[in-house]
Amino acid sequence: MVDKVDLLFYYGVGFSKVQQLLLKGPSGRYYLIEGDSSIRTIQIALSVRSGVLELFAVDEGDDVVPAIDISYNNEPYLVTIDVATEGETSEEENDENEPYLVTLDTAIEGESSEEENDENEPYPSDYNSEELESFRLEKKREVNKQLDNFKELEKSMSFKNLEEAKKVVSYYSIARKVALRIDKSDSVRVRYKCIVGCPFVCLISEVKKGQGFEIKTLQTKHTCPEAFKNRRATQQALAHYFKKKVQNDPKCKVNEMRKIVDDNFRLNISYSKMKRVKRLVLEKLDGSYVDDFNKLEGYAQELGTATLALKSGWRAGLRPFIGLDGTFLKGKFKGILLVALEQDSMKHFYPLSWAVVDRETIRTCKWFIELLRNSLGLADGEGLTLMSDMQKGLIGAVGDLLPKAQHRWCARPIEANWSRSWSGVQMKKMFWWSAWSTYEEEFNDQLKSMGSLSKQVAKDLLWYPPQHWYKAFFDTVMKILKQLEEEGKWWTEEYCPYSMDLYHDFRMIAQSCQVIANGDLGYEVAEGIDRHVVNLATKKCTCRT
Repeated sequence: MVDKVDLLFYYGVGFSKVQQLLLKGPSGRYYLIEGDSSIRTIQIALSVRSGVLELFAVDEGDDVVPAIDISYNNEPYLVTIDVATEGETSEEENDENEPYLVTLDTAIEGESSEEENDENEPYPSDYNSEELESFRLEKKREVNKQLDNFKELEKSMSFKNLEEAKKVVSYYSIARKVALRIDKSDSVRVRYKCIVGCPFVCLISEVKKGQGFEIKTLQTKHTCPEAFKNRRATQQALAHYFKKKVQNDPKCKVNEMRKIVDDNFRLNISYSKMKRVKRLVLEKLDGSYVDDFNKLEGYAQELGTATLALKSGWRAGLRPFIGLDGTFLKGKFKGILLVALEQDSMKHFYPLSWAVVDRETIRTCKWFIELLRNSLGLADGEGLTLMSDMQKGLIGAVGDLLPKAQHRWCARPIEANWSRSWSGVQMKKMFWWSAWSTYEEEFNDQLKSMGSLSKQVAKDLLWYPPQHWYKAFFDTVMKILKQLEEEGKWWTEEYCPYSMDLYHDFRMIAQSCQVIANGDLGYEVAEGIDRHVVNLATKKCTCRT
């Protein structure tokens, strides 16, 4: 049996996922090709009626075309042919959902078409090969180090607008080392000439009906000497030339850029002009200051909406624990980024507030902490635990503005400072054993063990007040455990009420889900168009929650 995929492969089209194969009759009606009877009908048409068959393949995923089986068709067959492969489109094809056009050349043995005068004559083409080759070269025209793709201009070369045309001529002028000047310019044309006595001329004007611009007049012969100064080497042209270099190395030197154009094109570009070129490239890559400040109003509005949601979430159920930190901004815009973070029940970061300051000082830290206190309603900080590094600005600001809050220090900065004098794996291990101590006697035992190696080691560690960085002094944790213990005494069921509420909510969601066993991988759960794999053994799901 010959199916529709075999038929398409037979004619060299190569479709592999076809859900419909259709034949178009002279009336424009589509007929379905399905099974041996349909294939025999086509064979009869080819052998008896001759001509050409227009076949259409509807790709998998496209809309199905209503059609009857071709075996019940009595229409004479059509006589036009073309070939289109998967991924190509004809000029008339404007709809992505149109079936793929698959046309097959057919002729009865001994017959010839009206246009066929010589059996060895090549098949006619809408475009000549030279024109197609020029299109291909224009598409691949890139700005390389030597501007090799811009050393030639051709008559009828087309451009989408006048700006693109000027850029191409500028690169031509630089690459050929000729000092072109603009003889005439307006909104629809531009004419270039060379120095007095040189026969070069190039006129670029608008094509009728607004179909872009093209070179109408061109004389490429030059009798002029090489130019060491060139007006066509504009800031915009040089900025586009150096775009990739500055993008890969933003710290490249201006003098290095001057040397590149001198070596490649023997151009003498001033230091101040090349400096402006580099600044122009950086502004295009990073955005200018004006553009950034124009976006501040919209950013502030989005930030206000997000802040209200974050504050509501923190008050609703997160622990009274806030982490404070600051980091240097190393991009184009310098400064210090101050952040206040929480940690949700999934141990993910939960941002509360952030600000950019010029320096991390007592003044800027107080300003940040005061805004945070007022925004979250922290009052004097009672019942709140804060954690930060040992930055003096944060320590002073927290002590002044949130005097009743517990202020803890992150152990990592302490270890980093302490290990400058006491390095090694053993020392690092003993430090963390000390930091993880949950009661004072355990901490003292760790200090004795450390002191047996060197008394100075323990002395240097105690320089950092222990109540700020090891677990035994973290009374907030113990208060939470005590509170949970008291709540547990009033439970009426085996499990906590919050867990049962979640369980009932998930049961309601599960009613709309479909569960399918998936072998060793576990189960596949589908909810609408969403599908995820759940592995109960590893307690993981592809939804990552």
